[in-house]
Amino acid sequence: MFGEKWLRQRFVTLHGEGDEHQADVYRCYNCAKLRTWKQIRSGNVCCVGRVYPSAPKWHEAVRLFFFPWTF
Repeated sequence: MFGEKWLRQRFVTLHGEGDEHQADVYRCYNCAKLRTWKQIRSGNVCCVGRVYPSAPKWHEAVRLFFFPWTF
């Protein structure tokens, strides 16, 4: 569908993309902040750097797409 393809392209442009088997968004074990692939690749991980795959909550998804500078 056109909308899904556009949203995926926008997400990848803003936040990067991992390998096919990897999640798009990760969460820090210590502080529970979201981490995207651009942040992970640049070394911008908080705390100890331990992350796990996570699905963003609805308000985090809105921030990811419309306010990407807040991450």
